Amino acid sequence: MRAFLIALLAVLLVYETATAQGFPSLPFDSRQFRIEQVTESHLRLNNEVEIDGDTFQFYANQVDIYINETEEPSDDVTFSLVATGNVVFVSTDTRIAAELVEFQTADQTAVFHNANGSINMGDEVDRSMFGTQEPDLLFYGEKIERVGPRTYRLTNGAFTSCIQPTPRWEVTATTLTINLDEYVVLQNSIIEVKNVPVFYLPAMYYPIQPDGRATGFLMPTYGASTYRGTSLSNAFFWAPTQSQDATIFHDWFASTGSGFGSEYRFTRGGGSQGQVRSYFLNERETEISSGGGTTVLPARQSFDLRGLANQRIGDDGRLEAKLITFQTSPFSKLTTTTSSRRPKPK
Repeated sequence: MRAFLIALLAVLLVYETATAQGFPSLPFDSRQFRIEQVTESHLRLNNEVEIDGDTFQFYANQVDIYINETEEPSDDVTFSLVATGNVVFVSTDTRIAAELVEFQTADQTAVFHNANGSINMGDEVDRSMFGTQEPDLLFYGEKIERVGPRTYRLTNGAFTSCIQPTPRWEVTATTLTINLDEYVVLQNSIIEVKNVPVFYLPAMYYPIQPDGRATGFLMPTYGASTYRGTSLSNAFFWAPTQSQDATIFHDWFASTGSGFGSEYRFTRGGGSQGQVRSYFLNERETEISSGGGTTVLPARQSFDLRGLANQRIGDDGRLEAKLITFQTSPFSKLTTTTSSRRPKPK
């Protein structure tokens, strides 16, 4: 009985190999339960297919391999792959699952249909989104195109760096271009917090450089309180060098008004560093109801300017300077700070 099974297996292996005779050698290794040569230029791999290339891996129920036709004869043979059924594509720091994938071996470009994926942003990334530090970027789309080794284009998709089972926020868009370690560009984007649309932008540039210090707009933040009502904060971050940066930000409060601010930070090494922050708050007359009563707060305008500098002098000396000035009453507890979302100068 054992001899019969060995003989049968040998016959099957010979048969499967024979069906692929005359087909050019493939630029990757593959494992599967069945190989079928459909035509002279079409090879089909079936049942738990695993493809292992130099820089990528494929897992699928079925993979069809086609020889690309060329106008001029060439010794370099390229292939087109069409993978279907529980497809998973893995490359450096990227993993994408899709219903169907079209892949070109020549330049390793691909089109993923009804897909979702994740990108590992690296261990050194210290990104803060709504008070958390999350190193991964999650995304999905009706169509995801891999147009380069580190560039993906999404159609009717979304992305988020919140890796909870139900993300607290995400940005949806009709078109997204993700350039790993550089930026995300979105068109017709909507920022959603807990599945509630809160802000629309016709276009948006979002930096995702590994050190977190790329010049660009920071992710808008959404909040709510009894005093200010609904709030929305936007900021633009500018990092001309690794040792200094500046931020301009705007806070909108539904019940009270708006605030505008700026901050400049620098470091000179050896413990020498400083920062200057200014903020202008324009509040209108506001009624607050609590405990069965109503309190009316008058309209006011407030300005706050604060600075701090430390200068190292010799081996043991240090010079420290502080600047605090404000008009009307201090209101630092009422303003929205963006410092936690920006890595400090190095």
